Amino acid sequence: MSSKTDVSIVIPTYNERENITRLIKILHDIATENGFSYEVIVVDDSSPDGTADAVRAVQDRYNIKLIVRPGKMGLASAVLEGLRVARGSVLVVMDADLQHPPEVLPEMLKKALSECDIVVGSRYVRGGYTRGWSPLRKLISRGADSIAKILLPKTRGVKDTMSGYFVLKREVIDEVSLNPRGFKVLLEILVKGRYKKACEHPIEFRARTWGESKLGVTEIFNYLLHVLNLAHESVRFVLVGGLGTVINLATLYFLGYLLGFEHWISVLIAFETSTLFNFVMHEAWTFKSAFSRGVFTRLAEFHGAVILHFVSQVAVSNLLFYSYRVERMLSQLVGILLGFFLNYVLSRYIIWKKLQ
Repeated sequence: MSSKTDVSIVIPTYNERENITRLIKILHDIATENGFSYEVIVVDDSSPDGTADAVRAVQDRYNIKLIVRPGKMGLASAVLEGLRVARGSVLVVMDADLQHPPEVLPEMLKKALSECDIVVGSRYVRGGYTRGWSPLRKLISRGADSIAKILLPKTRGVKDTMSGYFVLKREVIDEVSLNPRGFKVLLEILVKGRYKKACEHPIEFRARTWGESKLGVTEIFNYLLHVLNLAHESVRFVLVGGLGTVINLATLYFLGYLLGFEHWISVLIAFETSTLFNFVMHEAWTFKSAFSRGVFTRLAEFHGAVILHFVSQVAVSNLLFYSYRVERMLSQLVGILLGFFLNYVLSRYIIWKKLQ
């Protein structure tokens, strides 16, 4: 490896006092033995265990940049903070907990400097594996990876999309807007990055020696929301439409069964309730961007666009209920489904037409 190779190694930390100085020394020795220049960028979220103080104590011995943030702001944003100040032509992201084996870094760097733009430290290619994981933890990891591959086509060439250990050339993310939610920056880069080839290198994902895992319910929820934000807007449209359908049917049930309203009145009120819900969700989430018209104009246009949906839903629902004695909830559901596709086309290309 050329001595001219500049490598920036970004390490986010929170309560990693027992691990971080050992990792920094190992990385220094690896860089010295393999002849590349390096900087270690530690981004600490004001760890109460004194992680930042431990880093300061060795700063005069190693090439370290320390960024201390005012509080626990999240792993993904810490990685982005480190990448923003990184000066190397090759960028590395890894955890501080020694679960990512630093000794394979030279081989990952060689791949990044030759045929690959991104090199992922992978548990799921031949030679890679995890140690000390419970069956539940393995199931969560595999499940999350499968969700990403279903909803994010660009990730399907990578077996371990959940990895937090990866190497990439700087140009992969230059002038790319990254906004990951939760703790998986790699997904964001695989979907948005500018690269031709992503490779994987087998790693042994080790059990922690010190400290506790950061994985929890909040992180899992953030991951799922992150995947949905990265997915095509049609996925979010379908999800919002599904929630709107639940609201529509719940309103119909409440008015028709519990309050005894006439079916056609219940249908009208249920439709408007779900229409307003869908508009708010599409406005805030599905098509969130810069738009060519004001919000009230879009609200009026949305009502206009759903007229055909409204006509089909009301007509079919009432026809099935009054003429064919089909149960009211089933009648309503059939009417909703008929207008769904047209509603998406009008919403995407007319109402929420983005500014160019």
